[in-house]
Amino acid sequence: MVLLGTAVLYAQVPPAPTGSSPQPAPTFKANSRLVLVDVVVSNGNREPVHDLKQQDFTVLEDGKPQTLVSFDEERPDAKTTAVPAPLNLPKDVYTNYAVRTEPGALTVLLFDLLNSDREHLVYAKNEMLHFLKELPPGKRVALFTLGSQLRMAQGFTEDSDQLIAAAQQISTKPNPAYSNNKELSGTIGELKESGLLKAPRAYRSLVQFLDDDYQGKLESRSQDTLDALTQLARALAVLPGRKNLIWVSGGFPFDTARNAPQLQKVAALLAATRIAVYPVDVRGVVMMTADGSTRDSEIYAPNQTQSYETLSGQNGENISIVETLKNMAELTGGRAYVNRNDLDSEIANAMQTGASYYSLAYRPANQNWDGKFRKITVKAARPDLKLLHRTGYYALLDPLSSKEYPDRMISLAMQPNVPVSTQLIMKARVTPPQGPGQATAIEMFIDAHDLTFTEGTEKQKTPLVQFVAVAYDGSGKQSNSFSMGFHPALAPAQMEALLRSGVGLHRELLLKPGSYQLRLGVMDRLSGRIGTLDVPLTIEAKAAAK
Repeated sequence: MVLLGTAVLYAQVPPAPTGSSPQPAPTFKANSRLVLVDVVVSNGNREPVHDLKQQDFTVLEDGKPQTLVSFDEERPDAKTTAVPAPLNLPKDVYTNYAVRTEPGALTVLLFDLLNSDREHLVYAKNEMLHFLKELPPGKRVALFTLGSQLRMAQGFTEDSDQLIAAAQQISTKPNPAYSNNKELSGTIGELKESGLLKAPRAYRSLVQFLDDDYQGKLESRSQDTLDALTQLARALAVLPGRKNLIWVSGGFPFDTARNAPQLQKVAALLAATRIAVYPVDVRGVVMMTADGSTRDSEIYAPNQTQSYETLSGQNGENISIVETLKNMAELTGGRAYVNRNDLDSEIANAMQTGASYYSLAYRPANQNWDGKFRKITVKAARPDLKLLHRTGYYALLDPLSSKEYPDRMISLAMQPNVPVSTQLIMKARVTPPQGPGQATAIEMFIDAHDLTFTEGTEKQKTPLVQFVAVAYDGSGKQSNSFSMGFHPALAPAQMEALLRSGVGLHRELLLKPGSYQLRLGVMDRLSGRIGTLDVPLTIEAKAAAK
């Protein structure tokens, strides 16, 4: 994506007052955070257990007891105590803020086209449709797909007909980046039988090329999957409470040793936004034995001492896939469903398992945010209870941050059809042109209290904010855009004024007649937090900019 028109927003800085009357000093967030642990409690029959009290739980971090500062039970049959007032936004005003009134956990279905083959996709789609047709009333579910990018097929709704209609439109064509060791082994076996073994150097070069291609596709899939989970966490950040992510996928053999920092970052982000991952392995009961497509050279190799499953790489690949799925579930407080063919029952069980939970919060005694993993143990006073919760967290002061790769993260967030990000709440007014020669007026606003500031000399505070707008036409092509920065050094009085008024941007965008999706975004480049929203925009021919 190309971002045009970069500039600095000095005009929005409030001038320092000339009076000498003292003003209250701005308050900044302390370098401390709460750790939230959602605990699913069940009895021996896997039925939820209700009405437990705070004293029924003990929380330990790295073996040391922690003091709970908050405790609450969430259950879907609870009565709503307060209904948020409707937003009632004025005309042409939009926001990415969302309200939620229903109790209990929300359910998100993620249908993974990137990490599954066609045979399993067809079966998994049918099983998911069967689950949706049996969906109990009153269950709010959203449906996303993962292909070349993350897409929202249907937002949260209790209408199963809408979910079924959206699911029926999902393709079962696998992503071109998908491959597995069985296919690679078969291709190498075909090379052996082609007579290429008579030219050993050429054979080794071709095998190396095929292996490099497989590894490249695997790395691409792994990165795209982690990016999608990151985007999903940013999209759901504004919604309070637990979100159960049912990830219908064939998984990927993630190299935990080499890519541990990436997995840790995503797991920390998911946990911080209270998303519990429930992977459902679409491969069902995995069969790795030879079949009709297996080459003779794969089975009857000279001096063969290992099984076909091992030599073809399938056994190691399967172990790695299952380990990845289980790790993601354990790190976020979910449960992995593997080696079963009744996918519809697994999806239903995942939704039911995470529907009721207890929310426990504590402020860690260890305030050294060194990024290392800390083990969480939760114990119940009753020994007959079974507890499901995340096994720990990575000690990051701000798990929602993406400041290590700001350009890449804002570029991903601004792509069309990617779910909007809600880490930063923003409001915008978009006024279409009223006559010939006029442009679309765009105003964006954010609360300065949500920003991070660097501290300079003479008590100056400096933000580093990026405002972005991209207009996409009906075919999804970029028509026009701008990117503007806001990073002035603010004197104390200016800082106080900014905290009262917020940070605002006014900019105009020239567009031809037509219908557009206008994606607006803002990024705090110091913390890495992002907010985006979509505005439908139609430019009439008589009012379009020349």
